[in-house]
Amino acid sequence: MAVGTTVALSASGGFGGLSTVGGSAGSSAGLSAAESAVIRNIQSQLPKAKRTARQGHSQRAWKQLRMRKGRERHEDAVECVTFSFGQVQKFFLTTPCRKLQRWQYPVIDEAGNEMLVAVSKVTMRRTSQARKFKDLIDEHGTGDIRPIAPLVPFTGHHYDSKTRGSSVIFAETEPLRGDPSAAVLDATATAAVALTW
Repeated sequence: MAVGTTVALSASGGFGGLSTVGGSAGSSAGLSAAESAVIRNIQSQLPKAKRTARQGHSQRAWKQLRMRKGRERHEDAVECVTFSFGQVQKFFLTTPCRKLQRWQYPVIDEAGNEMLVAVSKVTMRRTSQARKFKDLIDEHGTGDIRPIAPLVPFTGHHYDSKTRGSSVIFAETEPLRGDPSAAVLDATATAAVALTW
């Protein structure tokens, strides 16, 4: 995965205790009013949207962030080697995952920018293995889980991840249409991770 620096958006009016991880994350200094509004909406509505997502209402959760989620593709697998590459694939050869879930969908923000979101949930056999996998996938240039349909190249620069027990959830975003800033792409990745269960 491509990960450079950790940017705490709270320092620039962002997510409070949350942070996004990305090699090209920006600060609010160069953001337009529309982009700042997108980030503020995510910041203020994410706790509510997470509760909605837990109830199985993904579309409604994104609407609460004032973003529109397009058609979702979802695939499950019982192994990870086939769907990975690089050091990540080598890791799975010696430490097999128990389950792989992948999602891919577009989202459109209030400014009309369309972004492609790819989310993966890797479930390992043990919590310690999940932590090791997260350390690896969070490092830039170590490989990745392949997206369901690579409509655009995923750079990994707009990325976030978290562990939940023996599972690791991570998301990447890339622009499809319009010109979303790095900060908006990063915030969208953070939201995608938070809304995945």
